[in-house]
Amino acid sequence: MAHPNLKTACLSTIAANSHTRINARISKAQTAQTKFSYLNTEVRLQLHLHSTCQGLRRVQASKTGQAAGRCTMESSRNSEQPPRRTVLLRSFVLPTVLASLTIGSDDPTTLINSVLAGYGLPKLPGSAGFKLLDDFELDFTLEYPRAWVVRPNSLRQGVYISDFNTADKLSVEVFALAADKDLVTAAVAAAVVPGAGSGQQDDKLLLPPASRIKSKTEQIDGKEYTYLEFPSETVTRSGYQIRRKNFAVATVKRGTVYMLNASSRSDQFNKDKEALLRHVVESFRVR
Repeated sequence: MAHPNLKTACLSTIAANSHTRINARISKAQTAQTKFSYLNTEVRLQLHLHSTCQGLRRVQASKTGQAAGRCTMESSRNSEQPPRRTVLLRSFVLPTVLASLTIGSDDPTTLINSVLAGYGLPKLPGSAGFKLLDDFELDFTLEYPRAWVVRPNSLRQGVYISDFNTADKLSVEVFALAADKDLVTAAVAAAVVPGAGSGQQDDKLLLPPASRIKSKTEQIDGKEYTYLEFPSETVTRSGYQIRRKNFAVATVKRGTVYMLNASSRSDQFNKDKEALLRHVVESFRVR
């Protein structure tokens, strides 16, 4: 976590850069509701940073025995020359953090939290609700949590959507169904070892035994969807074991499998996450 002095020095810079980014989004917003969402988030950001700033100053004052001074978002405009470290953060690090962490999301709270997380600062409560992914270039639609970030799959067809705070994620895999494989086996393999392991490092991705896989089929809009539940395990190069709970759905269209897998780490899994993952899976439709 960053030092309190560094955090306090960076607060006004974070506010200024976030204000600029939000205003750019507002100018491009096509509806009044979207503009209101960004404006509301900026107000929450200013209150949040002001409160955090005051708390940091109180902690600093209690350690030094000095009275806490009044801290405002105008602190960067004082007559003192800012330290070189702060100047470097303003000119290079912060824009880099913003550019890298906010790609794939247009949710204002997610944009702000990605910046706050980069400085180890408390984050705003995440946006609630779901967002529809309905791109005319994709053969499928789905709903995903509004605070999650969408990434295109650079190695193969499909998309990757995740929560950078918790490692909860979902992915859509599109692949041909081999003649010697049934749909359940192929879908589980694609979920646990996406792309048949292409681009994988030294981590071991362990498939679950057949006895741990639950499946059922449903007819929806003239298509047969197979719903799956199963555990998975990854053993990293350092020997660390990561277990996940997986919820998936798959269907076949003209010999091509469309499969969505949504998962959460087992040590973070709870009833709320189960409901969220099930909602994502049940929203999946192939055109």
